[in-house]
This record gives sequence, C-alpha cells and structure tokens, in this order.
Amino acid sequence: MLPTDAFAASGGGIGVGVGSRPLPTDVRQQLQLHLSLADLFFPKTRNNAKAADDKNAESGNKLSLLNLLSKVPSNESTPKELTQEILQAVRVLEKECPTLEADVLPKLAGNWELLWTAQDLSSLPTTNPFATFINPLENQSYSNNPSGRSNPILPQNVQDGLEDIGLLSNERKDGDQNTIKSTQAINLKKNRIRNVVAFEANNPTPLFSNKDGKTRGFITVDVKGAANPNDARKIDVKFDRFRVSILDSPLDVSFPLGVVGPTGWLRTGYVDDDIRVTRGHKGSVFILSRTAK
Repeated sequence: MLPTDAFAASGGGIGVGVGSRPLPTDVRQQLQLHLSLADLFFPKTRNNAKAADDKNAESGNKLSLLNLLSKVPSNESTPKELTQEILQAVRVLEKECPTLEADVLPKLAGNWELLWTAQDLSSLPTTNPFATFINPLENQSYSNNPSGRSNPILPQNVQDGLEDIGLLSNERKDGDQNTIKSTQAINLKKNRIRNVVAFEANNPTPLFSNKDGKTRGFITVDVKGAANPNDARKIDVKFDRFRVSILDSPLDVSFPLGVVGPTGWLRTGYVDDDIRVTRGHKGSVFILSRTAK
C-alpha cells in the first residue's frame, strides 16, 4: 500500500518523501508504474489539467492588461511608464492567443471599439523617421499616437494643443462615456474595413454649433482589406475613401483617396470573444473590445 504523503518531482525521475526520509526503491518503482498506467488509461485527465492551467494563466494575463488599461486617463496622453507596462503586457498576451491560426481572421468580423493605442517603435526593424512617419490619414484611421492614448483623433501635438486652448474637449460626457470614440467595423467577406471617429469640439461661434456651444461630428475612413496570402494573421490594407460629417449642419464631405491613399498591413497577435490586439506596419499597437459580431 502506497503512503499518502506529498509527492515531489526531482531531476528527471520522481522523488517521493515521507517527512525527510526517501521511500524504498521498490515502493518508488511501484509509484512510477501507477503513474505510467494513469497516463496510459487516463491521458485526457492530465491533458485537461494542463489546458486548465494554461487557460488560467491566459485569463490572468488578460486581466492584468485590462487592469492597466483602467489606469489610462480619458482622452489624454498616457504616462510613459504606464505605456511601457501596457506594451509589455501586450507582448505577454500575444504569446497566449487562444484562437487557432486559421480562425484568427474570421474571428475579426464584427464591430470593435478602440480602448488604447500607441506606436511601439521597439517592434520595428528600423527607427528611420521616414519609415515610421504616420501621415494624417493613417493617424486618423489607425487612431495612432506615439506615447499611448485612449482615443486620439489627431497627431498628438496637435490634439494636445487644441485641448489646452479648450477647442477640443477631453472630458467625459454624462454616463462616463468619452467625448471622442473610435470604432471599427470589419467585413472581410466584402474586403471592407470602416474606421469611424466620433468627436466633440467646443465652438464659440454660431457656425456649425449646437445650443450648448459644441460641434459634434464624425470622421470616417473606408479601407479595402484582404487576407495576406503568406500570413494567416495579417490583412493587407489600402485606404480608399475619406469623409467628414458635422451633425445638424449641411457639411458632409466625402472624397476618394485614389493613388494618395496609404497602403500597409494589420496583424492580429491576440483575439478572443472579447478583446483583440492588432499591430500595424509602422509599429502601431491597437487594443480593441468587441461590441458586436
């Protein structure tokens, strides 16, 4: 009969201790036989236990990332140290994507809301400013800012300046919603991606202003997207059309981008039923939450 003391792994074999005394060799061999038979007849039990451990680790790392995101100030630049913590948490989570490689792109279908974005220059093979420069169209559609931000709409120095002089609001609305919200709709069956930024600006003039002295509108960029033939996680993109619409006004302008529309790619390193982490070709990192499939 085997003792019921704790088991301990040692080196390449199995060591079993009763207090500080090792078990006799015949008992140890008997235990190894029992474990071997257990692996033979109940392999799923051990595999399921490992899968459960992996799932728990993934859930813990996902929760750690979400906790960090909860510290991000609304519509303001993220402090440098917090940005680095978030990027590190992203790298950890990307190693634990629960979605099979072949299912990553199909799982992107639906509507998403941007939680946070930054430009991770450490992920690029070069820091050449010409290679990493993000033009205004890419900045709007990717909602990208270098040092991290929850909901950017313009290049960081421009947006910060407009907020400092009070033209662009950086406060939350009633109901704890951002005054700036970035959303994305993906339909790969039609090879279409639509990025929409809803914004609110203080307007002291009567032009395009509501009774509360604010101007509200949308900036939309339509993007053509197709699965990359060499990478099951990557979408090749081409910016197709740009639109600016001001609510309660006649201003609604849309024009095709044609040959001036930027091209690039988006690669998803992590996606599940709730959130996704996607990187862009110029070091962009986007963390989004699913709003609808």
